[in-house]
Amino acid sequence: MQNTTTTPVLLEAKNLAKHYAVSQGFLKPKAMAKALDGVSFQLTAGKTLAVVGESGCGKSTLARQITMIETPSSGELWMGGKNIAHADKLTLKQVRPLVQMVFQNPYASLNPRKKVGAMLEEPLIINTRLSAQEREEKARAMMAKVGLRPEHYGRYPHMFSGGQRQRIAIARALMLDPEVIVADEPVSALDVSIQAQVLNLLMDLQQQNGVAYLFISHNLSVVEHIADDVLVMYLGKTVEHGDKQGIFQRPLHPYTKALLASTPRIDPAQRQQKMMLDGELPSPLAPPPGCAFNNRCPHAIERCRQEIPLLRPFDNRLVACHRVEEII
Repeated sequence: MQNTTTTPVLLEAKNLAKHYAVSQGFLKPKAMAKALDGVSFQLTAGKTLAVVGESGCGKSTLARQITMIETPSSGELWMGGKNIAHADKLTLKQVRPLVQMVFQNPYASLNPRKKVGAMLEEPLIINTRLSAQEREEKARAMMAKVGLRPEHYGRYPHMFSGGQRQRIAIARALMLDPEVIVADEPVSALDVSIQAQVLNLLMDLQQQNGVAYLFISHNLSVVEHIADDVLVMYLGKTVEHGDKQGIFQRPLHPYTKALLASTPRIDPAQRQQKMMLDGELPSPLAPPPGCAFNNRCPHAIERCRQEIPLLRPFDNRLVACHRVEEII
């Protein structure tokens, strides 16, 4: 989805791909799994791009490329006027503080042997030359910003609830004043009663700091609450990409329609027509020929089984479907 506003673009991915060589057994040639296969998007200041899709569609693989945990197999990743997809170690060291991550499970992402204050100060020790007093002051200020009390500074993670732990994780991600935060299912491990609090905290912090979020989720109700734009993925590819309102009110791709139809709605006017999907997500080791969705799509024709659809503009968004004009 092209950026049509004057809001600065903080990060841009162009045809980003990640392929893994997978062993098939003794003396057998390795197979290539295309976990991510040519994904493009922009992240703009103060906006949230939600990435949605079934488990195994490539969402978490995308997160690892954006946070530079892994190196893409191909494609470009632009930030600060530099293509950092295959940058040298010095460039990556300079850029990494600008992209931080909030992980899914707050029970596993925090070191149980470190107190909260030490965890928050650790990024500052590694990446800045602040004094011990300056680090403590910044950590305490960040704790206050995310709704933690002063006495929490000297406590261990096991002394907190799940919602409080995720607040600690968010505070840690913000310590280096990043431009982009990748949030990988940040509320899925929390009770429903706590999810809204954490989501509202993320939105408030975005408004204060102008940070961009890449928000990864399979929960479309959460996405509808927090996102500005939505990118729908299927088997490593983008199948639909556009603004949240358009996608939720008038989904174009059959897969997007199926995802939205599975989301419970209280208002009958907002309910999508039921659409049952047959089968499961194909293996990335052996994707079907043509459109990857053709073996589950009720609208598939022979062209869909032979020709891979290109992502193209339609109705103010991007969609990868041969028959979109006919099935809307």
